[in-house]
Amino acid sequence: MNKLLLTSVCRPFGGAGEGASVGAELFHAQVTRAQGPFSLRQVIRVWALDYLAENIETPTVTLHYPSRREFVRELRRGQYTHVGLNFVVATFHKVRWMVEQVRRYQPRAKVIFGGYGTVLPDELLSPYADAICREEGVGFLRRLFGEREDGPVRAPHCPTPSVRVLSYQQPQVVGHVTAGLGCPNGCDFCCTSHFFKRRYVRYLERGRDVYEAVMATRERARADGFEMASLALIDEDFFLHHKRAREFLDCCREGGQPLGLFGFGSVRGLSRFSAREIAEMGFDLVWNAFEGKEAGYKKQRGRSLPELYADLKSVGCGQMTSMIIGFPYQDEAQIRSEFEELMALDPAMVQCLIYFAFPGTPFHEQVLSEQRYHQRYREAPDLRRWDGFSMHFTHPHFDDPEDVERLQRELYDADFRRLGPTPVRLMRVWLSGYENLRHDPNALLAARAERLREMVRGTLPVLSAATMFAPSREARERAVALRREVIRLTGEPTATERVFSAATPLLYVATRAAMRLGLLQQPGLLRTTHRMADSDESLHTRRVRHLHRGLSSGLLPALAEDLTAHVRSIGRALRRDEDGASRYARQRASVVTKKPCPLSPSLTGAPGAHAA
Repeated sequence: MNKLLLTSVCRPFGGAGEGASVGAELFHAQVTRAQGPFSLRQVIRVWALDYLAENIETPTVTLHYPSRREFVRELRRGQYTHVGLNFVVATFHKVRWMVEQVRRYQPRAKVIFGGYGTVLPDELLSPYADAICREEGVGFLRRLFGEREDGPVRAPHCPTPSVRVLSYQQPQVVGHVTAGLGCPNGCDFCCTSHFFKRRYVRYLERGRDVYEAVMATRERARADGFEMASLALIDEDFFLHHKRAREFLDCCREGGQPLGLFGFGSVRGLSRFSAREIAEMGFDLVWNAFEGKEAGYKKQRGRSLPELYADLKSVGCGQMTSMIIGFPYQDEAQIRSEFEELMALDPAMVQCLIYFAFPGTPFHEQVLSEQRYHQRYREAPDLRRWDGFSMHFTHPHFDDPEDVERLQRELYDADFRRLGPTPVRLMRVWLSGYENLRHDPNALLAARAERLREMVRGTLPVLSAATMFAPSREARERAVALRREVIRLTGEPTATERVFSAATPLLYVATRAAMRLGLLQQPGLLRTTHRMADSDESLHTRRVRHLHRGLSSGLLPALAEDLTAHVRSIGRALRRDEDGASRYARQRASVVTKKPCPLSPSLTGAPGAHAA
């Protein structure tokens, strides 16, 4: 009988040679990374594992972010026939070690590779894997295990902990529903789009299917004793699929309950709906692409960004905006000019990535054909830096790749210094939505206004720390002014709010100390079982806080693990050991920067896998 182990790569993240952008967190790693204790901290589970486990018949265990010891312990007790490893290019060095452990402790188990790391060519992957999934994974596993392939894809209940700010963990959980995979926009740098060959893989066919999946996971959390205050709706451009989004809107109006959603939307897609309609759907935050003014992507066509952003803010919907630097037309002056336009939009969050040649994309083929890779990447590409935070190729306006990387760091710092902490920026958007909608004749929007008010009051204590520790006088003055507006519109602080407000400066100091010492910064293990004797589906909600290591998952063991990791890191530095990833870059990885890497078909029996 088959038995499957599905796992992410092992913690810790951010070790020697690893980029700080690669880890278990999105906001802190790539968006609010310069904001110190004000950064949004939220460990995000590897949702692909949950979808796979939910939609096959084979008994399955999932591990999210095990330590090396926890991974080996699972192998020694599990008797697995198959082990699936999800990874990205920048974590391939971790996967190679994990495969060694599988061969040692489960020598008969077949190793399956999945995730965007499989864009690497077969000559790098097949020595380690028995099967490689380069397609939608549910269908791949059903076919591999001989199960029925034509069944629907069910949305699993896979919540995450709510966002932490200043080390305070809110009691609610955050839901997740994936409406579809892939993106038809086809931007030349986008791995997501080209992994699925610019096709959109629809998981939820109708708007009603999306709505029912959202409501089902909310009700499931409530049955387990938790409130699901918000939910991530994963779809690369949800509003572009106009008919389904319209039906979802109709369902929201019919249901009459204000939702709290985070989603993705291009200018092109968002322009098909009014801000009020987007608010009725329940979106509190939308990730939108600014990219570059002359990038020329079709997704950027539609309403002007100043008009679009102002309308969305007026109904309490904030923007997380992505900018790209390093386009061929950009010199430093152009980048700074575009950044000024972005700052004028006053987004709640900013992601700034370097134009990146990811294997399997048209831009990767272009860089190769023009022989633009810098020599050190051409001869020994360190795959750990395939992360959007390093400059790999020559540029007509930048002689030294460090200049682009330095500029990237400056822009993150400037965003924080000028616009202030993201929690304060979000709070300002929510307060604007409350003020504009609180007397709205539309009952759904009036209910949304009350929900926005609760979010503002829940964040109010953060303002005490912001008025003292925000990075500039301008940012501190904005926090002071916002507090006055909050009190004017929503009332004086309660006794409980005053206590929390008094504590937040102390929490700021404690959080800063923990960050500088590298304590409690890693994710914790979340283990779930499916179709097994010990399966308890309520644990999928009750154990999610284990992802945020600390009081909920054992404070002393977490501190001991961190201290042990620091000691080992110091020992390696004193010995000046060359790590395995550096050796691999020199000996094998140059194939990525010397010839095209078109996405190969999936493999269900990679030859020579045990030779590694």
